[in-house]
Amino acid sequence: MQVQPSGIAIQDSVVGGDLHTGNVVHNHYHLVQKNPRDDDAKIIQPVGCASSGQLEERQLSDAYLLWFLFGLLGGHRFYLRDFTGGFLYFFTIGFFGIGWFVDAFRLPSLVQSSNNDLSIQSHHP
Repeated sequence: MQVQPSGIAIQDSVVGGDLHTGNVVHNHYHLVQKNPRDDDAKIIQPVGCASSGQLEERQLSDAYLLWFLFGLLGGHRFYLRDFTGGFLYFFTIGFFGIGWFVDAFRLPSLVQSSNNDLSIQSHHP
């Protein structure tokens, strides 16, 4: 924690884990207001500083699992943030099974494309 001259400190929170086990991984900062007469610190959470707004990279193994189990209904497309494709798959049963079969071969490039879009979004809010 770093204390600024104004009595406000920046405290960072880091939570680690593994997405495959269900643990959440996120980093964010809190502004902490210190009272010079008091050792208690009051944490001020800025508006819009929620960890739920952070997007995680998609994993190929998770995409293949969703493709196999829910692919005809677009589950893997929703997972990759392709909501238009997901709804099209849902209402056409995976483009009558043909799209589902083709996606078995296209899935690595779809995951990479989704993760590339994520990195562009994180650099340009």
